[in-house]
Amino acid sequence: MGYIVTWTDRMKKTIETFKRMALPLFGFFILLALVEFIITVISLSATFLPFFDMNGWNPSFSPAPYMNPNIPVPPGYEYGPSLDYAFGWEELAPFMSMLPGLLGGIAILMILSILIGSVFFTGIFHLTKKAYTEKAQFRDIKLKGLPRVLGWYAIVTLISSVAIGVGIFLAMRFESPYSLAMFGLIYMLVLMAVGLFVAPWITAAPYYMLNHNSFAFGQAFKESWHFYRRHMGPLWGAFFTLLGIQLLVNAIYRGSPDIGFILTLLTTPFLTVLPIVWVLTLEEEDQPPLIATIYSPSPGQASHDPGMGAPAEPSSPSPTDSPHTPWNTSSESVAKDSYGSASTTPLYTPPENPYSAPESPYHSPSVPSYEGTSSEESERESVNFCPTCGKKVREGASYCSQCGTKL
Repeated sequence: MGYIVTWTDRMKKTIETFKRMALPLFGFFILLALVEFIITVISLSATFLPFFDMNGWNPSFSPAPYMNPNIPVPPGYEYGPSLDYAFGWEELAPFMSMLPGLLGGIAILMILSILIGSVFFTGIFHLTKKAYTEKAQFRDIKLKGLPRVLGWYAIVTLISSVAIGVGIFLAMRFESPYSLAMFGLIYMLVLMAVGLFVAPWITAAPYYMLNHNSFAFGQAFKESWHFYRRHMGPLWGAFFTLLGIQLLVNAIYRGSPDIGFILTLLTTPFLTVLPIVWVLTLEEEDQPPLIATIYSPSPGQASHDPGMGAPAEPSSPSPTDSPHTPWNTSSESVAKDSYGSASTTPLYTPPENPYSAPESPYHSPSVPSYEGTSSEESERESVNFCPTCGKKVREGASYCSQCGTKL
């Protein structure tokens, strides 16, 4: 696109693209939603199954035997001075055996969520890129570039985990509850500010990396950040558009759950397509300057165009001004002349007689370049040459056999 695309143009393009891919998009969305629901149910069941096995599957289930109110308090048992209950690590002893399974289930659930999310965003990107120009079908969903999306989400998850872990580690060093609360508030505000600043980049970076699949992972990751810095305005516009639509749907859902549920089903796939179309339109805006630079007319070409004014000529010395001409001057000048030279002094001046032979670069036979013997001089004097074309003629000839000039 040779002009600046406005927010309205991008929204129109997003709606057009969404119409071309609505059917396969909803099918793919429902398919992955069912798969994720099944995996979530299985993971949660495997994680919390030990809790239900503590006292068996019966209506009189209680979390622990010692919490049964019918069991008498053992003699000598005393409550703590504060809160009337002393909590210690021994109270968690029955649950410690279930901790590995609990953490393992949560880790598996996170990994599967990242995998399913990467598959979803990769397939949706290729489907949207196809629908950007023509009608898309379900077979246009591809998983090309899935490893780099997985790597990107892994890096973002790792950085987030490290940031949270550092905050927890620093919070453990505070002894005063007021200092701990103040630190927690400040640290949370800092994380929220950083997260809000990079939110448009997190939204657009995976699609930029997929659109530049020829780049190495590190180069694509770095260029995605540069892409965000170049187009912060439009990307922030996309982010606030997503946020505004979600807030509007949530407000409708609070007032009317049925209508809100239907709007959620309709807008969720659309909100997935919106940042992809934003990235593709911004990529189109980045291309025309490069093409214009490559194919822009040179000053010489502009001077030969009658519809264009002649540009200002820089003062340059004439080739005849310098007694020593570089070796590649003529070749460069000829190359420039093929496209039109801007020099005022012509490189080649045609002779007055177009049929005359060009000047020989060697010494003329009539002017010897070295001292010879008298016999050689007399032999040269007896040889005649045509004054017009320079062809050697036999002695006593009246006309030149090549050009017909009278001798």
